[in-house]
Amino acid sequence: MQQVAQFDSLDRRREKQSAREQDDRALREGAISPEALSQRNGFFSGIDFSRASVRRPRRIAA
Repeated sequence: MQQVAQFDSLDRRREKQSAREQDDRALREGAISPEALSQRNGFFSGIDFSRASVRRPRRIAA
């Protein structure tokens, strides 16, 4: 039987802290600007809006 990976909140907390430390280091070293970092870490940063569309549902004739 295939095992399902379990979510470990402590591991996730460590990953997030490591990412924060890398971001801080990149800012201090000038490897990235605050604006670029903000854009990269933004809530919608993973969405390609150039390929998105908004549609409304069709009405079904009664």
